[in-house]
Amino acid sequence: MKIAVVENNKQQTNSIFEPGFIVIYEKGGGEWKVLDRFENKICNAKGMAAVRMAVADIIKQLGDVKVIVASEVPGIASGTFQAAGFNIFLVESEVPEILDSVKKEMLEKIKEQRKEPDRFDITQFLKPGMEKGDFSINIEEIMLKNPDLTSKKILIPYLKSGEFNGLDIICSHIPKWFVTDLG
Repeated sequence: MKIAVVENNKQQTNSIFEPGFIVIYEKGGGEWKVLDRFENKICNAKGMAAVRMAVADIIKQLGDVKVIVASEVPGIASGTFQAAGFNIFLVESEVPEILDSVKKEMLEKIKEQRKEPDRFDITQFLKPGMEKGDFSINIEEIMLKNPDLTSKKILIPYLKSGEFNGLDIICSHIPKWFVTDLG
């Protein structure tokens, strides 16, 4: 398993918006080895569009890596990584100390996903609208009560079922997958 870490010069996790490096690690022969190391250019991005483009460039550089560790990945950067299928770990620590625990947590997460299909019942959170078949749903309320869920896991099965005429979705920001998956 490869893990990308946003880090500073002292091998400590760093914010995605701070100068530093993105380092790709992989465990081989009982120890973590550096596969690649490049400058974090996201910290230089000014404005939302520039942040999205910088994150997209980093994602291309990461190739098949789908795990990123940093001390902070806020807002647009987080949404862009999540839309690309990344698992984000927020940790403030020395890098060598966290790699094994991140790997362990990812393996447990993969094991859980294989073992137990998603059984989220959206109907308990739907509020009727003005017309028959119209509903509204508050994504943030659901995610507060169910921190393991994402907006995609909550909505996609319901959207595919088509059991509504209109659906108002209340959220703090428009998830990037709305445009890419529902475009």
